[in-house]
Amino acid sequence: MLRLINNHAFTSEAIIKTYLVIPDIHVPYHCPKFIKLSNKIIKEINPDGLIQCGDFVDAFQISTYSKDPGRKNFLVDDINDFKQILNEWARNLKTGANIHLLEGNHEVRLSKYVASHCRDLHGLVPDWPTLLGLDLRNKASRHKWHWHSYHKWNSCQIGDCTIMHGFYYNQHCAATILNKYRTNTISGHTHRVQYIMDGQHYAISLGHGSNENETAHQPTPTGWEQAMALLHVDNQGKSSVDILRVKNGRTVLYGKAISV
Repeated sequence: MLRLINNHAFTSEAIIKTYLVIPDIHVPYHCPKFIKLSNKIIKEINPDGLIQCGDFVDAFQISTYSKDPGRKNFLVDDINDFKQILNEWARNLKTGANIHLLEGNHEVRLSKYVASHCRDLHGLVPDWPTLLGLDLRNKASRHKWHWHSYHKWNSCQIGDCTIMHGFYYNQHCAATILNKYRTNTISGHTHRVQYIMDGQHYAISLGHGSNENETAHQPTPTGWEQAMALLHVDNQGKSSVDILRVKNGRTVLYGKAISV
């Protein structure tokens, strides 16, 4: 039996791994409907794993941008909220699923803040894997948890696809990444949905899953779009991607409308 994914034909026996890829969500400015939809998709397709592309927290409290005094919550509260989202994803994923968490430029704010404001505390402030309890999760849970540093762009390799947070921000981000890396890539960071191919490789900018009105720095139209992706990898390591555009908690999955 043949299955067509992004115009690439796989036999049903060849499709051995499918991952749900989640872009930037920027807790506490995540879109609740987006998170609910991600869990509904997990239940629908029973993927082999999940990849979150970074910027899982906004970390505005330690940003160099001007801070709105009306934002009163602490970073620890946002981390705890994200841990609850992780717990929900994990509950819905099957036993043995691989969960990959990427560090984004917003998470890097923590090490930068320590270096700039309290360097004497270097080594005392926990890193992100510790804050998220990944060692404990690997010991106690039925899943395999993986952490990928922001500075190691090719750390998260699934088949012939590299999933990264992303370093470039422009109107043609997917083309920029393809020209730079010349390999199959999925990235977050830009909050734009773009897909480009050169005949051999593809580059995808995956959008976001946040509340645009709260994460945008300027009160102007952004061109941003919510999206997720399904990354399929066959037993030869060849990958193909389905982009799931999301609007108001709704997407289309294999021709079927799904909403929350």
